[in-house]
Amino acid sequence: MKKIFLAIALVMGVYSAQAWNWVYDQATLLWAFENLTPQAQAEFKRYLGEDVHRQIQTFEAARKKGQLRETADWRTISLDMDLKPVITDDKNAIVQIEKAMEVVKNRATKSNEEVAFALHTIIELTIEMHNVGNVHLEEFPFSKDDFEFRQSMGGYGKKEKFRNRKWKHFWSYGFSIFHSAWSSGMHIRDLKVCQGRYKEQYQAGSLRDWATDMGKLVKPLYEWAEPGCYLSRQAHAEHEELFLAGVARASFRMAVLLNEALK
Repeated sequence: MKKIFLAIALVMGVYSAQAWNWVYDQATLLWAFENLTPQAQAEFKRYLGEDVHRQIQTFEAARKKGQLRETADWRTISLDMDLKPVITDDKNAIVQIEKAMEVVKNRATKSNEEVAFALHTIIELTIEMHNVGNVHLEEFPFSKDDFEFRQSMGGYGKKEKFRNRKWKHFWSYGFSIFHSAWSSGMHIRDLKVCQGRYKEQYQAGSLRDWATDMGKLVKPLYEWAEPGCYLSRQAHAEHEELFLAGVARASFRMAVLLNEALK
C-alpha cells in the first residue's frame, strides 16, 4: 500500500501536508481516526492500509526527498470582508475537498487508486486549511504573503532578543520545537485535555462554515500582526493556544468528513 501511495503521488502531483510538522500531522489524523465510526474505520483501512500511523510519515518522507510537487494554492482558503469563502476556481482547499468527497462517496464506480488519492486529499487539505498561515483575509492583504517578522529568541522585557522569521514557517513549525520530544500520542492526550470539550462546537456546520470560523479565529491576530511586527515571548506563548485550537478543529472536522464520505 505504501508503494501504491507514492506511485499515485508521483503520477498525479500530490503534495504533502505541511500545515504542521509530521508529528502534529500524525496526531491530527490519529485523533480523527478515533472519532470515526466502525464502518468508516473499516473503509479507511481498506483503501489506505492497516497502519494508520504510517500515512503521514510516508508522504512527509517523499516530500523531503523532493518527490512530491508543491501546490501552494490548493492548501489555502480565502475569505472576503464578511469572512465568507471566496471561490473563483478550484485552486483552494475547499473545492478540492468537496471534489474528493464526491469521489469517495461514489467509490463503487472508482478504482482503489482514485479513492485512496481522494482520501489523502481530504486528510491533507483539512489539515492545511486549519493552519493560520494558509488563511487569507481580504481585509488584510498581507495575510497572503509569507512576510518577515521579528520573533523573540530568548529573554524578557529589555533583555529579549529578536530575529527575523518567516510568518508561514512560524505557524508550521514554530510551536513544535517546544515539544520536540513528544510523540503523536502525547500530543493527542494534551489536545484532549485542552480542546476535547469543544468537539461539538467545532464539528457544527459545513465545510464552508468551518472556513468562516477559521477567519474569525485568526482575524484578531491580523489586527495587530503585520510585516515587521515583533512577537514577544509572552505573545508567542499566548498564540500557542490559537495554534492548538486549529489542530483540534482539523482533527474533529476531518472525522466528520471521513464519516460522511465513507458511510
